[in-house]
Amino acid sequence: MSDTRSICVRRARFARRATAVLAAGAALGTGLLTGAQASAADLLSGPYTCVNGYVWREAVPSDLVCVTPQIRSQTATENSLAASRRMPNGGPYGPDTCLAGYVWRETTPADHVCVPPASRDQARADNANAPWRLVDPGTTPRGGVSVITEYGYSTGAYLKATGRGMSPNGTVSFYAVGINTTGPFSLGQLTADAAGTIPGYQYVGFIGCRSGVTQPATVVVLDRKSGLVTTAGTTDAFRSCG
Repeated sequence: MSDTRSICVRRARFARRATAVLAAGAALGTGLLTGAQASAADLLSGPYTCVNGYVWREAVPSDLVCVTPQIRSQTATENSLAASRRMPNGGPYGPDTCLAGYVWRETTPADHVCVPPASRDQARADNANAPWRLVDPGTTPRGGVSVITEYGYSTGAYLKATGRGMSPNGTVSFYAVGINTTGPFSLGQLTADAAGTIPGYQYVGFIGCRSGVTQPATVVVLDRKSGLVTTAGTTDAFRSCG
């Protein structure tokens, strides 16, 4: 296959997966935009392009969390064994009750594939590392969370967030990209309520200003229960002193 054709095939494959992500977000009421930032078009597989050495996990069709090829293969095997690891007649957790020794994998809250406990731990770790494994997390689509910056302080500003569409009772982590640091810069985290919302505008954390920052930072949001990475806007706090 020629290089040009290979790129087209991979971009078409991304388009199908990205459509699934956006559809899943719409079903949750996230209000995801249909278009990412313009620079996403320059990435080989769109805004969820993995860094070298990682591939999409694909536990479900909309799962674009980047993992090692070994974990993707393991995930596919677990999917194929799902029925054999459930109690045939159901149990205390309904039809998805696992046999003894297995737990739900939970790559997303709805992922009830039964796996060894170590696989669930791996899924949680992979979700937590999702922003660092993207070529540019700042090009991901706008999600259901928005941020504002509260200025007026001599050494920086406060970041506040509100929104919906997060995993119920899940941790929502915030990062900044585009501020001349290696990888996403942690800003703080909040906890979504039982409806998956962050009501009002809650304080994420204080951002200290720093020299050398010449442009606004893009705020990236990670839903740790699903591994979904989206953007929430920008902040000028890093270059706002006084």
